[in-house]
Amino acid sequence: MAYYIGYIVSGVVILISIIIALVAQSKVNDAYQTYKDIDSSVDLTGEQLAHKLCSENNINLTIKSCNGTLTDHYNPTDKSINISQSNFNSRSIASQAIVAHEFGHALQDKENYAFYKLRQFVVKTSNFVSKLLVPLLIVGILMQFVFFLWAGNIIIYASVGIYAVALIANLVTLPVEFNASKRAKELMFKLGATGEDEVYATDRVLNAAAMTYVASMFVSLAYFLRFLFLLLTITRRD
Repeated sequence: MAYYIGYIVSGVVILISIIIALVAQSKVNDAYQTYKDIDSSVDLTGEQLAHKLCSENNINLTIKSCNGTLTDHYNPTDKSINISQSNFNSRSIASQAIVAHEFGHALQDKENYAFYKLRQFVVKTSNFVSKLLVPLLIVGILMQFVFFLWAGNIIIYASVGIYAVALIANLVTLPVEFNASKRAKELMFKLGATGEDEVYATDRVLNAAAMTYVASMFVSLAYFLRFLFLLLTITRRD
């Protein structure tokens, strides 16, 4: 009975987490739409801002334009900042906040920021081991119910561990993203975005974006719990 109660509870947690994620995404879109047409006092496009930040911080990065909206990201593999088309030529507060945030990740990479390096490792590990999830589950269930081998349980629980790596990746992401936003605010302030309204706008855009990662972590936790209770139900003994 405890397993079934846990399964129901995990389902409720998933529902709540999805609602949180939807609210967080809505806040991001609202903040972005509010400030994407309001020019910053720092009279630079997203591309120009990225180049200026590189010059002032002595970092050699490739600045690229990428398709989509809010698809901006820093790529540590080729040391590039990829700016979405909507932000590349924009001088808005929202665009500059986002570009500065991505540059914050470049600074983390350059300075070997511990959580950033840890996230890179965990994400690579997660991408690798996630490929083993389905095969392990199939083997574990076959051993458990077809061949009646106790080792089946061990393999099934090992698959839970694989799922947990993805949860850890989401958890480690939080300090990385909050730190990048903190750096972005400091960078924009140094460049002259010091007006009270502009500081508030930058905070609102970056804080809303950060909350999407918090929501993602809760969604990941909820699915992990549901997956765990499901396997506990499968492997339980009467």
